[in-house]
Amino acid sequence: MLEQGETLAGEGLVEDALSRFEQALTLAPEEPEVIEAVGRALLGLERLEEAEASFMDALELDPGWAAPRMGLAALSMRRDEPFKVVHHLERAIEADPEDSEAYVELGRYYGAMDEPGLARATFERWMHGHPEDADMLINAGLTAFDTGDYAQALEFLEGALETATDPQQVSGARTFWANTLDMLGRYPEAVTAYEEVIRGTPDWWEAHANLGICHARNAHPEEAEAALRRGLKECPGSPEIRDELAAHLLHERGGKDELREALSLAEEAVALGGEEVRHLYTLGEVRLALEDEGGAARAYESVLAIDPRDPGAHLELGLLDERRGEVSGAEQHFMEALKGDPANPRALYSYASLYYATEELEAAEELLMRALAADPEYAPALSALASIRARHGDYEASLEYLEKAVSAGESDAEHFMNSMEFLPLRDNPRFRTLLSRMGPES
Repeated sequence: MLEQGETLAGEGLVEDALSRFEQALTLAPEEPEVIEAVGRALLGLERLEEAEASFMDALELDPGWAAPRMGLAALSMRRDEPFKVVHHLERAIEADPEDSEAYVELGRYYGAMDEPGLARATFERWMHGHPEDADMLINAGLTAFDTGDYAQALEFLEGALETATDPQQVSGARTFWANTLDMLGRYPEAVTAYEEVIRGTPDWWEAHANLGICHARNAHPEEAEAALRRGLKECPGSPEIRDELAAHLLHERGGKDELREALSLAEEAVALGGEEVRHLYTLGEVRLALEDEGGAARAYESVLAIDPRDPGAHLELGLLDERRGEVSGAEQHFMEALKGDPANPRALYSYASLYYATEELEAAEELLMRALAADPEYAPALSALASIRARHGDYEASLEYLEKAVSAGESDAEHFMNSMEFLPLRDNPRFRTLLSRMGPES
């Protein structure tokens, strides 16, 4: 029963796996391995309190076993309890110091918590006794990359390239090394590194996708498209390359023919990629570009079917509701978006726009100030505050906000020229100068 449950869990059939584990539990109610398996299945089903009880029961029966500690650490991550995460992972390391999994989880967790020094120290604890472990060096490099410490990432990844023997390890390390070279501004070296990977393993989709991204980041859109199309030819089953190419056609080309191709690619990526949220976002963006608001909404609703709390999907659905005049629906989605991402300036600005439209300027201004606290150069919030100050007759403050907005990229001169609240500033030299900096005056 236990083996059947593990097989089902590996196939993503968690409910069926739990049924097998529970049957095993009736046969061996005091077996820690069975109790821990029940806990893992319950965790996969988000039944957190029951999962915690199972892990604690397994730990009570076998206090020196690392697996229940790993389960409790994963549960604490879901609950956003960092001290418990660290505690359980450290206890797992104590229980089995020769198992690298807990070191990887702890190092990656420190990286996610923006503690690069602790992340590095965790990886180095393992590598002190296992200096040839290429997988750990790769994980250390990826963690440093994710925290923006590209010089440190390069050092770890170069170490991985020196020690790796498995061809897949080598391809992975070289691809991530190329990513790091790109972020360090070493574009030609990065391209050479990607091409080297592709020559050796042409079916390694990550190298093709990242080469396309690298070309695009360095303002070479034609080379980016060529790299992605070559990648699709070499890796015809890759949803990731389809997604990248669809996004490229959407943002770099944008014509009707390109958008139709992008839609086809995005739909294929979703079909091939299972529950990969990123592909659904691309599909939503393409459908919106094709003015298919219903199709875009269905894509974002599919994201929420996977993760009901996804803040990005709530934001996009809120914007669609706002566009359709469904204010209550928009407000609900904006609130949900801010629950998951309370400092998102776009969500704060979008929520503020609802209050602005109903003349509730004080509530709108409070949200806009929160947006600026998160991003002081967020141009839409600066422009909206300029409008609110102008409506209050505080033209000096309005011009201050407007100047900051122009410096941050505001370019809609026609809007400010024609808005009633700025009518008293029509002949103001400073106002006219700001309009000229946005573009030709109306």
